[in-house]
Amino acid sequence: MGAGNPVRWGIRDQFDSNVARQYPTKVAFRRFWKFVLPYRKLLAFAALGNFLTVFINQSIPLITKFLIDEALPARNVTLVVGVAVVFLFATIVQNVTAYGHDYLLFYSGQRAVFDIRKTLFHHLQLLHMAFYERERTASLVNRLIHDVASIQQFITTAFGTIANSALGLCFAVTVMFFLNWKLTLLCLATLPLYFLITQSFRKRIYRMSHDVKERQSALAGALGETFSGIKVVKSFGQEDHERRRFILTIKDNFYPEMDLQVVGRRMWAWLHFLCNTLYACVLVLGGMAVVKQGMSLGAFVAFTAYLWGLFGPIQTFSALIQVTINARTGFERILTLLDTRPEIVEAPNPIVLTLKGRIEFERVNFSYGGETPAIENFSLDVQPGEVIALVGPSGSGKSTLMSLLTRFRDVSSGCLRVDGVDLRKLDYDSYRRQISVVLQDNFLFSGSIEENIRYGKPEASVQEIREAARLANALEFIEQMPEGFRSRVGQGGVMLSGGQRQRVAIARAILKNPKILIFDEATSALDTQSEQLIQRSLDILMQGKTVFIIAHRLSTIQKAHRIVVMQRGRIVEIGNHEELLERKGLYSRLYHPRILEPEAGTRAA
Repeated sequence: MGAGNPVRWGIRDQFDSNVARQYPTKVAFRRFWKFVLPYRKLLAFAALGNFLTVFINQSIPLITKFLIDEALPARNVTLVVGVAVVFLFATIVQNVTAYGHDYLLFYSGQRAVFDIRKTLFHHLQLLHMAFYERERTASLVNRLIHDVASIQQFITTAFGTIANSALGLCFAVTVMFFLNWKLTLLCLATLPLYFLITQSFRKRIYRMSHDVKERQSALAGALGETFSGIKVVKSFGQEDHERRRFILTIKDNFYPEMDLQVVGRRMWAWLHFLCNTLYACVLVLGGMAVVKQGMSLGAFVAFTAYLWGLFGPIQTFSALIQVTINARTGFERILTLLDTRPEIVEAPNPIVLTLKGRIEFERVNFSYGGETPAIENFSLDVQPGEVIALVGPSGSGKSTLMSLLTRFRDVSSGCLRVDGVDLRKLDYDSYRRQISVVLQDNFLFSGSIEENIRYGKPEASVQEIREAARLANALEFIEQMPEGFRSRVGQGGVMLSGGQRQRVAIARAILKNPKILIFDEATSALDTQSEQLIQRSLDILMQGKTVFIIAHRLSTIQKAHRIVVMQRGRIVEIGNHEELLERKGLYSRLYHPRILEPEAGTRAA
């Protein structure tokens, strides 16, 4: 990369790490059918309505034949009016049955898509943190929304069209044999050419569709990343770079997407040419038969109408190839996610505990993907109600250790016990409801302040929410906002300052009233005055709870019963502030250069 050039990621670099697999047709269809099967009765009624619609529609050329061959030559006005009345009645019945068929089909398709989205979202909720660290959020949203939408289009459009075309094809061929079997055999003789052309294009369209889907997903991921980091983009003045990067990305996508459309149109052009060639042959041969009185004029008109009834469905099948392939590739991308196995799996018969708060780390080891250990031979026994401060240089494993305690990840070896029970044997949801985490960079949902605080305890009363906000020193600024607790915070809480977001997050944790508390640089976004204001509230909150604190400020660390000093995933020192300073070890070295931030007015030892 040349000096001074901004970083650019190519479209291939933006592809999902979890690239979609290509499933055998039988496997994909079987798994797709599981989502459709619950609505088979509705689909059966829809099929009945479809049969009536097609029957009436295919009867219209016969009505026309009767009019030309019988009613008009007889100059019978009553008969002509009768034919018109029958035609009008048939049209009304056709519209009613078509409406019922479409409604049932749309409803069934919408329900199946609802089930697919529900199943996929539920599965995504079960996946491990490492999965979300690899995948782009916008790419996952793209699969959940757009890929599922392609399936919906297939169900609501293709299902009805295929059924219509299949029934219409059978009916047309039957009547055509009755009208002129020789011309019918001629028409059927060209069908192998149709299927040969279709098959020659199908595999190519399938491969191209897969590639386009991955490119679109990568584009969604890149856009999501840019919008999420818009503050960084603007603060570094990189708007022009991002515009160029976006243009290069869509330019990279232009020809693959264009080629997919062109190939589909090329296939359609060949099929249309074949159909028109055959139609011209039928006009010549059928016209000669009428001239020689081997075929009535009404039968000839009806036959040409049914000829389109024969090749119309075949052309429809061809046009549906792209819709079907688009839905299949979308469904395969969904199956790829559904087949991603969670690394954090609940035990077969999980234990539900009312936590007391004892935590035991016994020779715990953990590494990311088998690389250098992030936690190595870590042993620590924490009693209920004890406050533990974790201190160490960046990358020493403090946050990783807490991710093991929250079971965002499982230990590679060793054992982590909670109240004497292996954490992996506990009921996942029950355990999570009894712990709270306040992170360095807390996320707020784009609802109101009240909704974000209530997230810690959905059934909480308004008074409980106010009390939690008061304890977190958030009540004053909330009441000063135009709509108070109903004020919107924006996506990620962007309408609040960093300190305000942090206090709302602390209020959320206070409301939950857990047995185990984890503060990962929880007061880092607060100024000294704000931190001092909430320390007393935090002291009250921490009473009777097991607390882990990751912090650099001594005002926070000194409240711990024990300070655990970590380096390269290992414990190097344990003690209180004074004891550790006297040992003149790593803690002392961290303190003296003020890597640890001393409280204002505190003299360095």
